[in-house]
Amino acid sequence: MGVMKRFEQRLEGLVNGTFAKVFKSEVQPVEIAGALQRECDNNATIWNRERTVVPNDFIVELSTPDYERLSPYSGQLGDELSGLVRDYAKQQRYTFMGPIKVHLEKADDLDTGLYRVRSRTLASSSSQLDQPGHGQPQRPAPGRPAAPQAPGGYGYPPTAAPPMPPAPPPGAGRPSG
Repeated sequence: MGVMKRFEQRLEGLVNGTFAKVFKSEVQPVEIAGALQRECDNNATIWNRERTVVPNDFIVELSTPDYERLSPYSGQLGDELSGLVRDYAKQQRYTFMGPIKVHLEKADDLDTGLYRVRSRTLASSSSQLDQPGHGQPQRPAPGRPAAPQAPGGYGYPPTAAPPMPPAPPPGAGRPSG
């Protein structure tokens, strides 16, 4: 992460934190949606000219009062936020390694109005990538293990690039002649 990007994040956190503390405002879903978009932008990994991979698994940490207010709607809110991330990714031509998921968690160290977003890239159990705007969020079938995690986890940058899709067989797509 570049020096300017870290500076911008600190400045944003300082400004948002100051306003939240002064006005004791609650976190609004639209703020979370903006933070998820920034998380995608900040953690985009360019694979090639046609593919930029972004995180697909997000955890939004909320203060206790904000969590208690939003947690009854966590399923519907998670689906809505996932849809917003998918739409944004389509506009930006981003690609996901698997289904998009947004989870809410309580963080005791945050004051009302403050939140934190963590993300990671989780690979899908299939070998195809989830292209922007295609497919719906999927949940693993009961008794089926969760999708394997790509290197890096919630702390970015990844320790290694995710594996590339398999190459086509020799001679595939070439005109014979």
